[in-house]
Amino acid sequence: MQGWALSTAQIAKDFSSVSGYVVMATGNEYIIDLDSAQGVAAGDLFSVVTKGGNIVHPVTKKIIGTLDTVSAVLKVTRIKSGYSYAVKVRGDGDLSAGTEINRFDSVNATFQDQTGNSEVLKAELMAALPRLQWQGDSKVADADLAFVATAAGVQVRDSSGQLLRSYQAGQTIAAPVPSTMNLTAAVPQVAVPQVAMAQQGPVTYQSRSQVGGFGTSALNMQFPRFVKVGQFDTTTVMSDFEKFNDQLYLASTDGSAIKVYRVGETIELAGQGDSITMGQILSVSWWQPQGDPALYLVVTVWGDDRVESDILRWDGQAFSAVKKGFNRFLAGFDADGNGTSELLIGQDFDREMFYASRFNAYSLNGDTLVRSELQFKLPKLFRVIGGLLSDVTGDGQPEAIFIRNRRLYVYAGENQLYKSSKEMGASLSGVTYDIDPSAQNPMITSASCAVAPVAADLDGDGKPEIVAISAEGTYLQAVGVSSSINKSWLSVLKYQDGMMMKGTLGDKLERPIQGLAVDNGKAIMVATDVAGILDGAAASYVLAVPVQ
Repeated sequence: MQGWALSTAQIAKDFSSVSGYVVMATGNEYIIDLDSAQGVAAGDLFSVVTKGGNIVHPVTKKIIGTLDTVSAVLKVTRIKSGYSYAVKVRGDGDLSAGTEINRFDSVNATFQDQTGNSEVLKAELMAALPRLQWQGDSKVADADLAFVATAAGVQVRDSSGQLLRSYQAGQTIAAPVPSTMNLTAAVPQVAVPQVAMAQQGPVTYQSRSQVGGFGTSALNMQFPRFVKVGQFDTTTVMSDFEKFNDQLYLASTDGSAIKVYRVGETIELAGQGDSITMGQILSVSWWQPQGDPALYLVVTVWGDDRVESDILRWDGQAFSAVKKGFNRFLAGFDADGNGTSELLIGQDFDREMFYASRFNAYSLNGDTLVRSELQFKLPKLFRVIGGLLSDVTGDGQPEAIFIRNRRLYVYAGENQLYKSSKEMGASLSGVTYDIDPSAQNPMITSASCAVAPVAADLDGDGKPEIVAISAEGTYLQAVGVSSSINKSWLSVLKYQDGMMMKGTLGDKLERPIQGLAVDNGKAIMVATDVAGILDGAAASYVLAVPVQ
């Protein structure tokens, strides 16, 4: 248990008490007078404690305490400079300005042992966090916090199942905290030493490779049976690849900022920026409109309790703003199979379903988005985030392929051809929100933004196969929240003789895969470490495995 000593100390720090006040109510949220300078993070819970009657010693008659109760619990949704927004997740009635709040004070907590041998850790946590109201295992449904011990570490989730923090032995991570940055110019390029790739068969894997030149131990990982093309020092919650002017670009986001890399035998940083709309970046998607010589990045953002999309023009070094705050999901698609994402599709946001069932195509006229009808039918369940269009059946028409609730679906028009088992498309990108902000009692739900599959002809028969990310997890994976991912791998699906055959490509990775492409005879993926988002030791790895 020595490895847990640092984590227990860090947990005690992360869940220490911080006092503040309610400043005002705004819509269904409250503004509180605390920010990141006091160590506050998105997802933190603040309790409102109502003092009850005195506790009087029967002999001395002295007052030794009060019978306090928690009358409300607030959850921080986003951080600003000097203040934060929070939503009430428990309690009745409105909170007035000046109401005192205390972080993680007297909130209900439970410990769930999925290893069967974490009794010592349980005792250490209870000793380190005495201000929590620890419940028995039977009180799981009543808990504001759940500390879950797994073979990989400890996860801390709130009552809705959203991941607040996760800890490995001697390390600590947290769920991404939305932040905003201004668009910036290109930064100096960072070249990664070349790694030669042996010419082997599609399921014969690479020997151990090494990329040097990085100073911290978190950026010195080895990946047997994969080629490590490069790595960078941020967590990737969503990424997208695109070939433009014979150069493969990778756009990656940690949920707040965007970095663009040139990908070849190595990677090099080409530039960076941010969304125009303030909020949490859910998705990035490249777009090359027909007849337009420019390359664009479409950024879908969760801000001010709704979905909005921005369009940025990429000049090879930096972004410039084209369109801000378009009120739909947007993503680019390669509908004709020529390797260029020329079609931009928009989808409505629905508070209950998250993804609505209305779709349109869009084109640019200056800085104006022009809407038109799609030339083909999409199924109502289709999702532009995590979706793919490709003619995998060879009938001359693109099939709609998408991830929904951890399953991969294939549709021809509005007819379902295939539904996978529930192991596809786990993602770190997601959001938790209140379905009806005007209702007296919050209706909290979570939604996930899956990494889209890709299509490529792996066996040379002239028909593309589907390559998609699969993953396994152990806790609340059906909720769609992130970081319950224990292992990830690439699945291949081939349509043949009216049936879908399924196989795997490469080996399993003990970390999430948050980006995928097939280029130049290689499947290229972005694997990421979620460890160290708070302590600066996060990392992402661009890995390759041959497919031809």
